[in-house]
Amino acid sequence: MEKTVKIEEYNPDWVSEFHQEKARILEVLKNDSPCVEHIGSTSFMGVGGKIKMWFHEM
Repeated sequence: MEKTVKIEEYNPDWVSEFHQEKARILEVLKNDSPCVEHIGSTSFMGVGGKIKMWFHEM
C-alpha cells in the first residue's frame, strides 16, 4: 500500500505551537530533565513541512 505524505505550506504559527507543546512536555516530564528541541522541516522559516511530531529519547 502506497502512503501519501502531505507537505504543508510554511505556517508562522508553527513556532508558537512548538513552544506551547514544549511547555506541556516539560511540565509532565519535569523530574526527568528532558531536552526538547524543534527540528525538522517545520523548524525552518519559510519552508513547507510535514506536520508530524516525533519523540526521540537520547
